[in-house]
Amino acid sequence: MVNPTVADFKAYFVRDFPYGTTLSTVIDSDIQKGIDLALINFNEELFGLQADYTTAYLYLAAHYLVTNLRASSQGLAGSYAWLTASKSVGSVNESFQIPQYILDHPMLGMLTKTTYGAQYLFLVLPRLVGQIFTSAGATHA
Repeated sequence: MVNPTVADFKAYFVRDFPYGTTLSTVIDSDIQKGIDLALINFNEELFGLQADYTTAYLYLAAHYLVTNLRASSQGLAGSYAWLTASKSVGSVNESFQIPQYILDHPMLGMLTKTTYGAQYLFLVLPRLVGQIFTSAGATHA
């Protein structure tokens, strides 16, 4: 499979990020870092078609881009925000429940921190269940 490029990322996420050349915008090196991190945690074998591969890869790269931009804006004072089950401000409450098997898995749980990671999860979860591979062979008698 062919890995997506920075140009592919920009073409796919046209409206999602403020692209530019200054540090107040998303620059090409930010995108490349997300693409590089996605490569580390991406299983090419889950995708049979180039289009499916590219879409999933781009969502994982976008997840890492957002995570990195959030971390860089916090600098030395940053800390990882673990998953929360509920929030409240005054009289407004919000609660959600992520399936326990996702929360129990360190990688899958981390993907729920951004909408791009969640989109990637939706694409990859059906491919993680029931994967069976066969190998042709015979025994010598």
